[in-house]
Amino acid sequence: MGQVSGTRFALTGATLIAISFGLARFAFGLFVPQIRADLEISANTIGVIAALPLMSFVFISLMAPLVTKYFGASTEQ
Repeated sequence: MGQVSGTRFALTGATLIAISFGLARFAFGLFVPQIRADLEISANTIGVIAALPLMSFVFISLMAPLVTKYFGASTEQ
């Protein structure tokens, strides 16, 4: 197997993340009416719950370069 460029690796990872987030949001959306009825929560609350995974992903994506710069990249294989 040949060497994979960093750009291709990043694009492949971003594609996989987009697909998994899309499927998870779609599946969650199917259950929202039942969840709201069972837990008796408002539309605003369920919206915040639905947004938390994306917000955490964006936060970690912004923090990852800083953490990597501080701790350094692992070179073990």
